[in-house]
Amino acid sequence: MALAAARNSAWLSQQDPEFCERVLRNSKLIKFAKDERIIGLDEKGSNIYFLFEGAVQVLVPRADLEIVPSHVVSPLEWFGEYGALTGRDNIAEYRARMPSSALVVLQSRLAALEGEPSFRKAATDLFGDTFKRQLELSTGLAGLKGEERVRSKLHALAGAPRPAGSMERKIVVSHDELAAISCVSRTVVAKVLSQLSDEGTIVTGYRNITVLHRDRLIS
Repeated sequence: MALAAARNSAWLSQQDPEFCERVLRNSKLIKFAKDERIIGLDEKGSNIYFLFEGAVQVLVPRADLEIVPSHVVSPLEWFGEYGALTGRDNIAEYRARMPSSALVVLQSRLAALEGEPSFRKAATDLFGDTFKRQLELSTGLAGLKGEERVRSKLHALAGAPRPAGSMERKIVVSHDELAAISCVSRTVVAKVLSQLSDEGTIVTGYRNITVLHRDRLIS
């Protein structure tokens, strides 16, 4: 199931089928415990991961070098490509926010494909998809009021690929994490989520939010 999901992901579904199979060849499904570090900050290079189940928290350093949450990777998203494709130090730390499983494509497998014509397009597409997602997560937040920040962040998080046939989008994130990555207080988050729940836009659960109508979040 994990391999099928990876083949249908936003990234690999755009690539040549043969190249896709070569990328996934010898990939392994690995389980991570809650709070387990998957990729370390400043770690030289890394593997590339496709999150199948669970949630992964992305932490980045502030000016005072404290590491703070910036994003939550949801199922069906790829991560770790910066270090894996450039061979440079990673600029973020990735930790399992809950028991999670991910397909791991070894950096050695990617290195073996570097000389292939389709590799450059695939790498560009993956960087482009990630950049677009991160831009959506950050664009405009500085000029928004607190409640608008939360709505905008939820809208961006809910824009990731959904399982085939699903109209809903489940985001695995706690109130505290949503507050941190939206740069607002937990009180503001609670107020916004209550309003959205009353409107029928979302359904809240334990450490998760199901978005039923993404378009309403920024209307």
